[in-house]
Amino acid sequence: MDENVSIVYVLLDGDKIIDINSSDFLESTDGWTAIDEGAGDKYKHAYLHYLPGRPCAEDGTSLWKLVDGIPTERTSEEIDADRLPTAKAIKIIKSKEDLEAYLASHPLQWTDGQQYSITREKQQQLTSKILSATVAAQTSTPYALTWNATGEECTSWRLENLAALAYAIDARVTALVSYQQAKEVAINAAQTMAELEAIEVDYDTVV
Repeated sequence: MDENVSIVYVLLDGDKIIDINSSDFLESTDGWTAIDEGAGDKYKHAYLHYLPGRPCAEDGTSLWKLVDGIPTERTSEEIDADRLPTAKAIKIIKSKEDLEAYLASHPLQWTDGQQYSITREKQQQLTSKILSATVAAQTSTPYALTWNATGEECTSWRLENLAALAYAIDARVTALVSYQQAKEVAINAAQTMAELEAIEVDYDTVV
């Protein structure tokens, strides 16, 4: 072979081209497929010049496939099909993060005119308080039951009143969580990127 001739190789994942290089820079061609040869930068520096664009997008998605030995651009549908699982996972994670942020920034307005936090941490604390107060009442043990509105100091509460608040908070959080779960099901069911992008997650719509 002429010493000025370079062989162009591609690395494949099925029929998808995931890398391209030339014989001038490959220490080993094991696993690579030769597709062309010639002289000049197009062949010597195949990664930069052989294809009109890199073989993969910045997210690693293959933009080219090998068809009958010829690099061929993949369709937008093929590319979207590869991106869909990752895009779904990202959207689900964001929906959960947004839910936590929503819980933190939207306290419950209660009948006393005060607002009470509905975060998971506060719910756990409230459940623990009510349990302790219930046990204390059953065992005739003195127990100072207190709770606080958002940004306020703790005040004394009657057990039945605090339990009513806990039930209201639970109902609100359950509605929000159920909404997120329904959206997660819809996200997983999306068949195309267009369907996925059309799914809106807006916790303000939960009543």
